[in-house]
Amino acid sequence: MKYIGIDGCKAGWIAWIVSHNEIPTFKVVNTLDELVDELTGSTTLIDMPIGFSDSLTPDRLCDKAARRFLTSKRGSSVFPVPCREAVYQADYISACNANVQQLGKKFSKQTWGIVPKIRELDKLIDDHPHLSIRESHPEVVFAALKGEPLTFSKRTQEGKEERLLIIQQLAPQWCEGLALSISNTKRKDVAIDDIYDAFVLMLVAYYAPTLSCLPELADIGGKADKDQNGRVREIVYWKKTH
Repeated sequence: MKYIGIDGCKAGWIAWIVSHNEIPTFKVVNTLDELVDELTGSTTLIDMPIGFSDSLTPDRLCDKAARRFLTSKRGSSVFPVPCREAVYQADYISACNANVQQLGKKFSKQTWGIVPKIRELDKLIDDHPHLSIRESHPEVVFAALKGEPLTFSKRTQEGKEERLLIIQQLAPQWCEGLALSISNTKRKDVAIDDIYDAFVLMLVAYYAPTLSCLPELADIGGKADKDQNGRVREIVYWKKTH
């Protein structure tokens, strides 16, 4: 059984992969299709939206729950997800127009910047429905592991140190390999925070006896929240007892 954590990066995607009794390895790939063999039969967590917003739920329930979970400290790291029609438009203006029609609002250029990755993941799930890929969010994961939302932005030196400390407490035996991955990659391809984010998602997939999800099923009638195409809208994490 493989356990995989994936995050987007400038070069495409970074994936951390571990099997039982093995040392984790990482891959930097241009497209998710390059990972299909690894993903088959694995438990995979990815930091990318899977279910879309729609006219019935203009703001996904999992995003609302994640912002509450992260409080004003880190809640802004959870951005609004566009509707499916917007994601499949060819340019930003058309996408905003489609989003206004469906949801009554535009979305930021920053969000448009990751739309190709949202689309790529959606197509991967369409083409390979047997894969077990669940959406997660590193800020939620780190906050749950620490017991409170993190203090610093992941892009600051203090933020990197804060996140590394949490990783060190959970998997000290693998931190040498984590440090090597930073020295063996170029920052123009993969930022340090991308490496940490993918790594912590892999750790949670590997260590968590069961994964909790936002929103909690008990809060939404016991049934998974799905978009109009049947994609589950959830953010999974490890509700670790401290």
